[in-house]
Amino acid sequence: MSALEPANTLRRGTQEFSWRRLGDVGLGLLLMLFGLMRGIATVDAAREGDWLASAHHGIVGVAMLIMSVLPIVRRPAVKRSDGLMPKAIAAIGGYAIIPLGALPLTWRPDWLLATTTVGIVAMTALEIWALLTLRRSFSVFPEARKLVTHGPYGYVRHPLYTVYIVTYSLIALPRFGVLAVFIAGLAILAQVLRSRSEEAVLRSAFTEYDEYSAKVPAFVPWLRQRLAAVPTTAHTTEPLQSDRRRQSI
Repeated sequence: MSALEPANTLRRGTQEFSWRRLGDVGLGLLLMLFGLMRGIATVDAAREGDWLASAHHGIVGVAMLIMSVLPIVRRPAVKRSDGLMPKAIAAIGGYAIIPLGALPLTWRPDWLLATTTVGIVAMTALEIWALLTLRRSFSVFPEARKLVTHGPYGYVRHPLYTVYIVTYSLIALPRFGVLAVFIAGLAILAQVLRSRSEEAVLRSAFTEYDEYSAKVPAFVPWLRQRLAAVPTTAHTTEPLQSDRRRQSI
């Protein structure tokens, strides 16, 4: 090994770290801009007396402002996914909401718009809970920093992706059409694939991840416990049925 190789390796690592930090700052500033735009929309909706729209813009703005800080303050990753494909999938899953939300409304009864807006507000509240739980372990691309298993992560392994999947469905519903279904379906598929890439990284970084994943379902809370209870119920009914047959004989 040449005496220059360690110095070159250190230099490349420093440059890579600098570019990553620059990207984190850029992402944080962009999200902060989006959050401030939502804040302006919140005030405008409140002035018009549309309090549901004001709540929607306000809580989404809060989520964006929180998310703008996390890339800057997060701890260094201990493990990352390889290749561009996981990053492309994460980008599709995270940002397909922009073209989907830009589609015109095709089905706009008041009850539907109100219901979907309330659903989005509720999902954004869950998103804020998950972001505040992750804190310095927040990642956009599949990366491992610290294994978080409390808060919403004690109910499902991917609460943020669950929020995005439900939100995509809610946004697509009043825009129902071929293009809306395509974008929403593509985004939901990307979130599922994104979760698998993330789990591969977490499993390679943390030996305790297998035990965690065996106890906590991926997207739907309590699903595993309910599925596990089905055969138990079936087995417990068999002796009762046998006893009844004996009694009838």
